Amino acid sequence: MAQITDQGITGRSLNEYLADIEAQTLAIDPEWNIDADSPDGQRIGIESEMLANLDEAVVAAYRSKDPDSATGEALRDIGKISGIPIREATYSVAPITVTGQASTNIPRGSQVRSRIDNTVWMTTAAIVIGVGQTAGGFATCTTPGRVLASPGELTVIGTPLGGWATVTNGEAAAGVPAESDEDFRVRRNNGVSRAGSNMRDNMEANIASVAGVTDVKVLENSSDSPFDTDGVPYAGIAVIVNGGTDADIGLAMYQKHNPGTPMFPRYSTKTDTWVDAPGASGVKVSGFSPVTGNPYTMTFQRATGLPIFPVITIQKEGDLPSNIEELLREAIVADSTRTLFSGETTTGFNRGGYDIGEKVPPGRLYTPVNKVLGRYGDSYITSLTIGLSAGSQALAPIQPTISQIATFDAENIAITVIP
Repeated sequence: MAQITDQGITGRSLNEYLADIEAQTLAIDPEWNIDADSPDGQRIGIESEMLANLDEAVVAAYRSKDPDSATGEALRDIGKISGIPIREATYSVAPITVTGQASTNIPRGSQVRSRIDNTVWMTTAAIVIGVGQTAGGFATCTTPGRVLASPGELTVIGTPLGGWATVTNGEAAAGVPAESDEDFRVRRNNGVSRAGSNMRDNMEANIASVAGVTDVKVLENSSDSPFDTDGVPYAGIAVIVNGGTDADIGLAMYQKHNPGTPMFPRYSTKTDTWVDAPGASGVKVSGFSPVTGNPYTMTFQRATGLPIFPVITIQKEGDLPSNIEELLREAIVADSTRTLFSGETTTGFNRGGYDIGEKVPPGRLYTPVNKVLGRYGDSYITSLTIGLSAGSQALAPIQPTISQIATFDAENIAITVIP
């Protein structure tokens, strides 16, 4: 049976139980027929499997209390204890324009479909067509996660109604897939720092817990220089955030901010002016403490995308699908958005996409490309370069600034397949 020791828990395998029961049976009668196809042999096999399954269940229950090995609901329960719930999937939302007879009422929940992939979208509220025979509204995709819809894709009326003639859409705001066990485990482990104060880790964990925040970086100048190489003032901090609302981020910063610590870019509440040029990504948030009512002003930077342009050449060996270029582009984009290995248990790969300020080496792209090529035989990469434009390519890594995050768009990925 499974045993708990100072070193943890151990269970016995099916083969170990099988050998043990067979030995004990033959010890009673060496002539006992326990061949696998005999009645007693089959009974021994069934009992061994039951005991091995019981051991597996006991071991799984024991390990479910460990954040590093727990999965599924057990991991979510650990997150609840820490006050860090898992992030559920969100749904894509697209602005739509409908036309038809004036006064036509299109009820909430009416369906429209994509002419490209037939995904179903439902209106979020009733839409009444005006005297100009047109009206606007919004539709939410019924499929959770990142579902894209470019302008003009949602043109099929799924709920025919008298007086409703046409529908089209603007660019959809993509949803977010449900958080994987691996991503949640990392966020939960980082989030246990929230309980403290006056430390970088505390502030970073508190901001990371804000709804909609996908990445956060807190930097500090602990050198003797008035400004470090990133422009952060002496003894100051710089907070860079991707996602979330300004107000929620400002409050999360205030809750863990060490009084007197300057923030970059700096803002003077006395003169009501920026001390440091905020640039396009600088944000100032003013508010009042929900506990004491004290006023506060927090400043941070929004992460901005740095488009990366890969150029890849593939040597074809064997059969490749006709849409291989599209599949490769999708894999590279998925790798950059932390979805390449969604639902898969893997080791040895960087599963985390790209963080704020993270260097982008060309070699990182071999993983998504080879993951696709590996399904179809022996085709291989002959060259792979990256650059900040299609015409400026190199083998050298690209280093974003402290407020940039590498982004990959399918339109910026050039792929050539050599027959």
